[in-house]
Amino acid sequence: MSSTHTNSDDFTSTSDENVRNAEQDLQAQVSKLREDVAGVVESLKSIAGGRADNAKSQAYALRDDVRDRGERYVRQAQETASEFEEQVSERVRAEPIKAVLIAAAVGYVYARLFR
Repeated sequence: MSSTHTNSDDFTSTSDENVRNAEQDLQAQVSKLREDVAGVVESLKSIAGGRADNAKSQAYALRDDVRDRGERYVRQAQETASEFEEQVSERVRAEPIKAVLIAAAVGYVYARLFR
């Protein structure tokens, strides 16, 4: 009987040792998994930060481009208005009576339309 009891104790101690080894292995794997997840999180943060910086740079470039185009269009409109004003002034100086008659006709039509 003592032989059976000894075999049972050997089996139990071996089983306990296997369980402890399995727990240690599991803890090591969990620790490694945590490290891997932390590494992935840091990589994702880095990628997201880089993309955010890139998007910000593109937005600033687009803003500058739109502002430059707007300024160019305003200058062109001012130049066109100035040229038109000069042309009208030249025509009025060249033909003052015709200009007065045209202005009177436009005034008459305007008054008739919005009466």
